[in-house]
Amino acid sequence: MDRKTRLTTRLKPLRIALFLAGYFGCLSLAHAARITAATRGASNPVNVGEVSRSTDHIMTEKERQLKKVDTLLTKKKVFKSTQSELFLSKKSKHYVSPVGGAAQLLTMAPGVHIMSQNPATGAGRDTITINGMGIGWWSGITYRNQIMALFDGIPMNNQTSNDGQWNTSQIPILGLIHGVNLIYGPGNPNNRWYDSIGGTIDYVPVQPTAKANATMGLSYGSNNSAVTYFRANTGLIDGWATVFGGGYTTSNSPTTPYTFPEHGWAAYLKTAHVFNRGFAAFGFYMEKTLSGHSFQIPATPVSGYTVNGDNVPGEPYSQATSGFYSVVSPNLWYKYDVVDSYLLYAKQGYQFSKYVEMKNKLWYRYAHRLHQAYFDYYSANTNPETVEHYNPSDGTFGDKVDFSARLPYNLVGFGGFFSDQRYHTTISLYNPILGTSQNDPYAFNNDVLTSVFADLYLQDTIHFLHNRLRITPGLAEASFNTTMANLGAPSTPSLINNTLTPSASTTFARLEPSLGINYRITHHVAFYGNYATTYQNPTDLAYGAYLPSIPIQSDKIQLTKNEDYEAGIRYLGKTIDLNLNYYHDFLTNLLNGVFGSGLGSFNDTGFSLGNAVYNGVNIAASWEPIYNAHIFGSANIQHSYYTKDFNSSGVSFSGYSLSGIPKYSFTVGASYKMMVPGGVLIPRIVDHYYAAQTLFDNVTGGPTHLSTLPYNLLNLSLSYKTYLLNRVLPGVKGAILTLSGYNILGRQYESAEGISTGYQAPTPVIFAYAGAPAQVFFSAALKF
Repeated sequence: MDRKTRLTTRLKPLRIALFLAGYFGCLSLAHAARITAATRGASNPVNVGEVSRSTDHIMTEKERQLKKVDTLLTKKKVFKSTQSELFLSKKSKHYVSPVGGAAQLLTMAPGVHIMSQNPATGAGRDTITINGMGIGWWSGITYRNQIMALFDGIPMNNQTSNDGQWNTSQIPILGLIHGVNLIYGPGNPNNRWYDSIGGTIDYVPVQPTAKANATMGLSYGSNNSAVTYFRANTGLIDGWATVFGGGYTTSNSPTTPYTFPEHGWAAYLKTAHVFNRGFAAFGFYMEKTLSGHSFQIPATPVSGYTVNGDNVPGEPYSQATSGFYSVVSPNLWYKYDVVDSYLLYAKQGYQFSKYVEMKNKLWYRYAHRLHQAYFDYYSANTNPETVEHYNPSDGTFGDKVDFSARLPYNLVGFGGFFSDQRYHTTISLYNPILGTSQNDPYAFNNDVLTSVFADLYLQDTIHFLHNRLRITPGLAEASFNTTMANLGAPSTPSLINNTLTPSASTTFARLEPSLGINYRITHHVAFYGNYATTYQNPTDLAYGAYLPSIPIQSDKIQLTKNEDYEAGIRYLGKTIDLNLNYYHDFLTNLLNGVFGSGLGSFNDTGFSLGNAVYNGVNIAASWEPIYNAHIFGSANIQHSYYTKDFNSSGVSFSGYSLSGIPKYSFTVGASYKMMVPGGVLIPRIVDHYYAAQTLFDNVTGGPTHLSTLPYNLLNLSLSYKTYLLNRVLPGVKGAILTLSGYNILGRQYESAEGISTGYQAPTPVIFAYAGAPAQVFFSAALKF
């Protein structure tokens, strides 16, 4: 049986499931249309539904179905879960910078660390690590493709890109986000995706509501940073509810040398039609950001390295001499990144009976990036790769269907997803001084990677002891098919470093067993634990993308494997919420590009496969000692290290800590509500502390024993919720005015730090990205 036949055989059950999902989805839509036609103009009995405790409002059946459209977790759902989960609600947004984008919101969760090129704006790119595993951009780090990013439950990750899996700038407007669901580790099979081996981040946007409402917001402050947004809800109209919104952000980053501001915008729309036994929802999201890439600055002076260029007379260029936030002229060095994408999706939910329910997701995502760079600081007259033009794009289509059946003492779930992506990546490197150009480059890459990922799962939640004990065994089959095709290069005599790696193709299928348990010891205390074995397809590095003419042997390409163990205890009371969690992950075949000797050289396969252990403890606590006070805190202590890793020269890094991961971190905060004339005054305080983290060495191609300095960031804000504007502005039903300060102690800290050379310096040097300085913002939000 050939490879194509094997893949077709594996995917046949999934195709049948997807056909059934589409068939029942059409039935649900037709059923909705019949109900709408039958009830229009008629006075039918209203389903009593359920009662809202906060207002004693009796919900109709349509309002109850509309609640299912909102997937943000609740405290009760987390308390009953067998997985390590938490959620960040709109309350958490009050403690982060209004122009920081959606990535900064995650700093309110334990075990999360952010490294940023542009820490003062949401338009820049960041790396997010959760329990040491990461997503986003950061060169030289092996763990940047281990987290799944979702928007409203829809995948946003590029399936194969090593340096563009997902950019945090794709969600630049925090005002469009309702909250975030976080799953630490792979999670149960029904919530697992192709990049979920380290965790899943689900950004839940604002949702359609039963009642009409609208909000407008504006923030302005340091570095001419500003963000404005709006969101509006139509409320339920003849069974339809729609929410739409948009926003724009801009900033002059203190760490980039550009005359233009970084900026970005986003637009979002979601409409839902609800009916007895189900709903159908349709969504659209689009964004575009343009940001400058900070030039890494040496921490200490380097001989001949000045603000005017390498070996050009002038003040030594370093944090210790020219200034912590000093930048070079854009005539010497610049790089800007454009990221734009759009997402179209549809969701359906239908309850066939009291015991059987179906949910389906259908989506298409398109994403494009453009990197334009000019490296004229070091050796511009001899470096043949002074200018970079990098222009990749990808399109992804997918569908996910889930069925659930309630049986005595059991909740059986089964289903799967199918995702097909075509990724076209091109890059030109040239130097006009040496007679090359974008169309007549020195180095060129032109590859197309197609990836087809599929997953089938079966899981069962078994209930014992009057639902006090819940056990969830699961089994999934994950299938990966990836092909890289080299499209060749322009026929020019100057092209001497063309990527002509032969095409490579792989097909994998693996079983993924899992087991979760939740035992409610008392009414307020529950123990939980879980185990899962999961797999992930390697990125384009493994298939020869961006490598010189090196043959790739497909039989040496391996899936990354994670064996994840979690255990914890939760307390949920009326005023106290506490979670203590231990995690242990053992990753094998961890993909790592090898750059030995700092010359861009690779070993025979272009990559190495290492093993690493991630283990530690997370703590999260929340307390309301009195009705108008809130105190919270979180902590993470971890030890993440290689058990196997080496560079192209065979140097071993076994036992070294993984770079860029704080050994421990703490967050504490509080808020207090005070009645004052005209409204409520709310002061807030939060302090983040991050311990030392080891540096990565791009010269040796591995981690080091050197560490950054620890730092803490203190943030304060004062909000005034008032009704006084209701009488002045027509339609206004409330206003929130906020004065906030971030890093108010003015800590000079490194957002990221590493050792590098090449186009940056003649010798290995510690380079750093400076963290954001002290910032102050004024914000206003009007509710209608």
